[in-house]
Amino acid sequence: MHNNPGTHPAALGCTIVSLRMALEEALKALAEKNGNQVGEWLDEVQELALLRANAHLTDMKDRDAATAAVAVVEMIFERLRTGLSAGV
Repeated sequence: MHNNPGTHPAALGCTIVSLRMALEEALKALAEKNGNQVGEWLDEVQELALLRANAHLTDMKDRDAATAAVAVVEMIFERLRTGLSAGV
């Protein structure tokens, strides 16, 4: 049984989905401010996000989970980059 509702698997799953959507919306807003074009701004934001994510996850004992978490962030940036390049 879970004593902390924030650590319940369903709550964690919902949190992940919510944060993913928030990141995507924030990136879309930044893209609009940058003419909906891929550019240095996106490279810098992605690099900083990945550096910080990796720094926060270095102490995790479950390296596979940490690697998977970073891969999700990379995928979000790649989807945005692809969408902007395609003019979507």
